[in-house]
Amino acid sequence: MIYFYLLALTATVGVASPPKSAIQRPCYPGDLACVRDNLKANSRCNANVRGSIPAAYNVPYYRFETPYFKSSYVEKNLIIRNHNRCELIDFFFNTATDKAVIAVDCVDMNFESDRTLLQHESYKEDRVYNYHINGTYPILRLTTTIDNANDIDFCKEFTYTEVPILPVFHIDPKDKPTQNFLTRELSELIIYETETFAYRGQEIMSLFVQSLICDFGCKIY
Repeated sequence: MIYFYLLALTATVGVASPPKSAIQRPCYPGDLACVRDNLKANSRCNANVRGSIPAAYNVPYYRFETPYFKSSYVEKNLIIRNHNRCELIDFFFNTATDKAVIAVDCVDMNFESDRTLLQHESYKEDRVYNYHINGTYPILRLTTTIDNANDIDFCKEFTYTEVPILPVFHIDPKDKPTQNFLTRELSELIIYETETFAYRGQEIMSLFVQSLICDFGCKIY
């Protein structure tokens, strides 16, 4: 049974007597307290959250992979800005599939770091490139589909991130080989962004949910 807190009023609806539509939006748009009540009712998350996200914060070390490019990226002193500007766009349950969906949009998120790129090749030592990067994303669209909506384990879910508008990058290569390599790589930027946010998306969504809605105890960064 999925428990609904309808528009912050206590009410429960069982799957045994389904509503006219299987898609149930129990909360007004942007009502984080109502979303918190609904997640708490269907999980063991901690509703005592800090209630805010810093305008900027630092991640000392972050690594992600881009299999298409046969590359790994190591970011040091990663600064993430404007995460606090992310907004809840949609939240609903599907009683027919026992799933829930959380959708968040993030505007002008900025990532700045000293980055090391490791390019892999069979039977060869990694090629290493170093550069400073500062990238701003006009919009990111994050969507998490939650299985078992009556017993939510948010930490195991995948967050899909759409990058509908390519970012604006400021890149400072540390040497000529790095400059030449990046010129080739950026010609396929949309593939790179898709692979990048297969990693980044979950942290962005988890920090949003666990800071503003309900703490599931997920490890972030």
